[in-house]
Amino acid sequence: MHPQDSNRQKRNLGLWSAAGVVVCGMVGAGIFTTTGLHAAELGSGWAVMLVWAVGGLLALCGTLTYIELASLWPEAGGSYVYVRNIYGPISGFVAGLSMAIIGYIGSMAVVGLTLGTYFQKVIPSVSPDLAATAAVLIATLIHCLGVREGNAVNQLGALFKIILLTGLVCWGFSVDATAAAHPSPVVGEFTGFSASVFGSAMAAVAFAFLGWDNPTCIAGEIRNTSRSLKWGMTLGLLMVTVLYLLVNGVFLHAAAPHEMIQPDGLPIEDIGRFAAIRLFGETVGMTFNILILLALFSTISLSAMVGARVFYSMGCKGELPGVFATLNRRGSPVIALAVQCAAALLLIQFTGLKDLLESVGVILTVISGATVLGLILLRIRRPELHRPFRVPLYPVPPVIYLLLTIWMAWSVFRSNPTSIILTLGTIGVTLAIWFGFSRRHSRPHSNGDTAA
Repeated sequence: MHPQDSNRQKRNLGLWSAAGVVVCGMVGAGIFTTTGLHAAELGSGWAVMLVWAVGGLLALCGTLTYIELASLWPEAGGSYVYVRNIYGPISGFVAGLSMAIIGYIGSMAVVGLTLGTYFQKVIPSVSPDLAATAAVLIATLIHCLGVREGNAVNQLGALFKIILLTGLVCWGFSVDATAAAHPSPVVGEFTGFSASVFGSAMAAVAFAFLGWDNPTCIAGEIRNTSRSLKWGMTLGLLMVTVLYLLVNGVFLHAAAPHEMIQPDGLPIEDIGRFAAIRLFGETVGMTFNILILLALFSTISLSAMVGARVFYSMGCKGELPGVFATLNRRGSPVIALAVQCAAALLLIQFTGLKDLLESVGVILTVISGATVLGLILLRIRRPELHRPFRVPLYPVPPVIYLLLTIWMAWSVFRSNPTSIILTLGTIGVTLAIWFGFSRRHSRPHSNGDTAA
């Protein structure tokens, strides 16, 4: 009996769970760090707002494409399943394992390091690495308890994040601005920013928008998959995009881009706390810092849940040892959860926040770009397939996504050598595992719809 027969997932989640997974997954380290890391380089408030607006457009184009693919293959795995079915097993394996290693494990490390930075402001004696390690361990243990328990934490986290960001926006705009006037005209700066700088900032913003595809990774546990994903993913994304733009308006209300830099010349990593202190004072700023910690923890929890499902899916197909497809009595893939937890702890110890943030953003966007290209190829090769959902205005959304993906990847690889090392290293590791183990055990897609 194959693992997928004895450990088949149950469809216990619905539309609002899908929307909650989007909100909980997207709102995390990105919105509380990215603007501070890149604002000074971008040089103007207009450029800051534009990069976030383009990030929302990128995510919307990707979301529409993934909904169509998920309606074809409503099972756990997301990009791994789609790339595998369109391009073949080896491509799917590289995409899936890269997504798991750099995407979800990397996301846990990034959010963990961000949480550690904020936690040190509350208790200076605790190092960021230690706080990050504790948060990742606790989140993993919660999801080992069961699917319902983990989903409950995610739903509460989504609601809390909406309340937190809405409160920040309402209160932030109700007080007087503290941003200083910029020494040079805004128009001149806006027209003079570097395209490569904007592209690198876009990669970091892409990380902040990561999570719009999370429901496709747990599609095997969602009821009425096509309808739930269509409405859940779209509503969740639109809600977060509006909140992101408003929150960045608050950040710019608190400080001009040239002020978002430390005395030693380094960027402001904890921009959420920085803006809160400037607008509301030290006491309120510290309270807001604690609220951000709770929001970041819920993001780690969501990454733990979704990433483990990719390992589970690969274990079911024989491309990772079958033990990865092991579910406990409450439906949690405990071995997958434990492995990704250990890997996230290693990344926390050996990487820096800014390099990891950009690298995770661009690698995941490149994988999703290959997935989006696959939709175009699938439309050409398999026009007869029944598609419960079709991308509106096709092929405009997938083409926009592909063009922005190419631009971002070029910008980051040009300016961040670490991203090149991580990308090539990840591909090398996945290929070694494929030819050393997975190729001999990989099983074909169960319903025969492989389009390669």
